[in-house]
Amino acid sequence: MKKILLLMIVCALSLSSFAQVQLYPYKNPPEKLKYTGKVSYALPTTTFKMTVTVSKVQEVRGYFADYAESLLGLTNIIQQNRTYYTLNSVEIEPIRTADMEQCFTAYTSNAEIAKSWFEHGAQLSPFVTAPKAYTSHTSSLPDFFKNYADISYTQQSEAFVDTKIIDGVVTQVPASHTKTVSKSFESKAREAADAIMKSRKDQYNLVAGEQETPYSGEALAIMLSELKNWENNYMSLFAGVSLSDTIVYVLYITPDAKDISPTGAVAFYFNDSKGLNSMEGNDSDAYRFHFRHFYGKYTSRIASDYPLYGMLTRTQSPVFVTLTHNNKQVHDFGMINMYQAGSEEVIPLSPNRNVNIDEIGVVF
Repeated sequence: MKKILLLMIVCALSLSSFAQVQLYPYKNPPEKLKYTGKVSYALPTTTFKMTVTVSKVQEVRGYFADYAESLLGLTNIIQQNRTYYTLNSVEIEPIRTADMEQCFTAYTSNAEIAKSWFEHGAQLSPFVTAPKAYTSHTSSLPDFFKNYADISYTQQSEAFVDTKIIDGVVTQVPASHTKTVSKSFESKAREAADAIMKSRKDQYNLVAGEQETPYSGEALAIMLSELKNWENNYMSLFAGVSLSDTIVYVLYITPDAKDISPTGAVAFYFNDSKGLNSMEGNDSDAYRFHFRHFYGKYTSRIASDYPLYGMLTRTQSPVFVTLTHNNKQVHDFGMINMYQAGSEEVIPLSPNRNVNIDEIGVVF
């Protein structure tokens, strides 16, 4: 009997020396609690880091577009200035973040354990930056097109007969003079078309070998390249110029637990005339995440009276994630483990069980 009593005393002392933990909601602390140590943490949740690549295309009408068909036979040209966008790709990366809707404070009788929890867990708290966008590739108007300014005036000669009195005799003398006149827009277009034709003729003569001077292969290639660039520069005055920029958006979205359902969660809004908007847009422009639980159902959160004598945690559960637009699947991301779809459980603390705070939640 004495041995049993002694064993009970030893157990009681060992338990009292171990950290006693009481868990309360962070926004509802206890009125009176003598525990000297505490640590506040949030249950983990899954945030998607999305990388969305978009092409921005600007079409600029050529100066001489009205004469493209009549002078060069071109019909497939840019008819008006416009800007449109194309959605190229969407990639997601699941990262572990804090669920600020489920925050708790663990009060412990052992301040050193609480300190070690905080020091260990605070280093692992993830930081999610705000949405950002950057241009990875930028096009600009070609210098020839941007700076093109044909001479608007030309010299025109006129011949006439001048009447003069020479040695008392009235004599008609042929004469002429030049004057500066403004060129019509059509004449400017014809000169540009002539430049294209001349460049093509020169390219043909080089390839056909009709020049008197023999050229090396390298020199011939350089001259042909220059003539082709000359042709393309003047051709842009008729066909127009298309500029393409690549914009990369980095967005973060944390689906609520209620979003882990067939209704899904809006990832972003996009249309071809306005591009991407991460905050608002029409329903027809919404791209949505859809989630299908691997096990076919979702786990509800714990409803319990406080304090809890142990640490509350949340596990992950596999979910199939797809991206849809207007009820059509755009991309299948496959199976991803998500905390929102997992279960919550209380880990009771005991002298033989160590708990790593970073595995339970995110310390703040």
